[in-house]
Amino acid sequence: MTGPRRFRAGRFLDAAAVHAAADANPRLRRFIRTVAAHSEAGEVRSRRLLEHLVRSMIDDVADLHLNNAVDRLERIAVLRDNIATILDHVLEGGTLPEGERVATLAGYFDQLNTEMRELSRPRDGIVGDAPLRLADDSAVYADSLLREFDSAGGGGAAGRHTEPTEIVAAAFRALPEDQKTALRRAAALEPTALWHAVGAESGASKLAAIADLETRLGGRLTPDELARLRTAVDDLGKARSRGLQVSEARLAEALGRIADPHLRAVVEGGDVWLTQQLALHNPEALTTLWRRFRDRGGRADDGPGFRAYLRHDMVTYGRGVLGEYGAAFSLSSIELFLKGPDANVKVAGTDLVGIGHDGWVWLIDDKSHRASSVSGVSALTDNLVTNLRRDAADFRDAIARLQRDDPGFTPDPRIVDAISRMEDAAAEIDRINRRGSASTRPARISRALEDRRLRLRVTSAAGEVREITQALRDLGLAVEPTGPPVPLPPTGGR
Repeated sequence: MTGPRRFRAGRFLDAAAVHAAADANPRLRRFIRTVAAHSEAGEVRSRRLLEHLVRSMIDDVADLHLNNAVDRLERIAVLRDNIATILDHVLEGGTLPEGERVATLAGYFDQLNTEMRELSRPRDGIVGDAPLRLADDSAVYADSLLREFDSAGGGGAAGRHTEPTEIVAAAFRALPEDQKTALRRAAALEPTALWHAVGAESGASKLAAIADLETRLGGRLTPDELARLRTAVDDLGKARSRGLQVSEARLAEALGRIADPHLRAVVEGGDVWLTQQLALHNPEALTTLWRRFRDRGGRADDGPGFRAYLRHDMVTYGRGVLGEYGAAFSLSSIELFLKGPDANVKVAGTDLVGIGHDGWVWLIDDKSHRASSVSGVSALTDNLVTNLRRDAADFRDAIARLQRDDPGFTPDPRIVDAISRMEDAAAEIDRINRRGSASTRPARISRALEDRRLRLRVTSAAGEVREITQALRDLGLAVEPTGPPVPLPPTGGR
């Protein structure tokens, strides 16, 4: 049996999850405010401390459970070997090994049953009905966590936190003299409140910290000085945030992974909030997007252009995913989805295909655009025949796979009928596109779809589209409401 192991399960915890829980829980919010009020580093340190405490306790609880589980698995292995040895001997020789009794074998099976049962309920297997204790002395345990946090520079085991003092100092030196003067006066009068204003991380906390600072200054600065102070605090706060987001060491490591010298230069001089963050956290996506940017004519030295391309891609991609899933969960008229939402929003084709309560098949394309009207829905117009055939073929292939895996599987008759109607509609619309007057084509396509009980619908679950052009309506398209519009982020800013 080995000694206690350290699994460090807390390192897998997403920091954003801790901060989201802290913001949502009143007791955790009070903890952050209380610690921030008694710390020179303010809210930054209190949030880091909370994250460190959560990770440490997850480490300790996980170690308790996992060590217990490993110990049980080792005992199970021994029992299994003992039982196997006896059974192998009996199968080969016909009698129990010398010195072994039937009661011994039965005891082994009883122990194995107990170990397996306790393995499935680890907490009961460790402490039963007693409280789960991580240490004999809670005060000593708490003190050890704080010492560990302080020894890591206030950043905890989750990642060392170091104030970017040089970056903030450089930003201060770059300020106009009148803003420096306002900062010096505020620092002399209310140093802690000033630091809270500079160090506040969220927009709401910064506004509150600046309001508190101005209240504490109590008219000791003129309105002009307060205006300059607010500008200076905002600039220093942004510089500090940039320094916290990307340290020189982390950026150097990310740059070392980039093979393309042009991309490396763009990242090195690029935006800390977007270009450098992508280099740090998803270098594969960065490389892919850089290649697409260059293929579309982007210059190798156009850092701002690449940043704009990244932002547009991320915003439209994220809105597309949100739109598809939002539409799927908002369309109460759909009883059964044959094609559900996914993250592949850049793949051509319909977004959703479903069967309504009345048996009609819905072909849906989500247009989560900022514009209130759209004039083009190629998935349901120019490419309708192709998409109908592709979707129908995919659905038939899925049924065939299910029948291969389970010969007794019987597909829902509604689905088989829907696929047949889609195939029939594709054939008829293809014929309409090749024959007859172009002026009557929209009406004939609309009638063909209606005869086969197919609906073409546009949604905008994460956008602002509320209407379509008359040309699209003539083809039978309509905008399907999905609830109140989702507020979109501003077009400017970072």
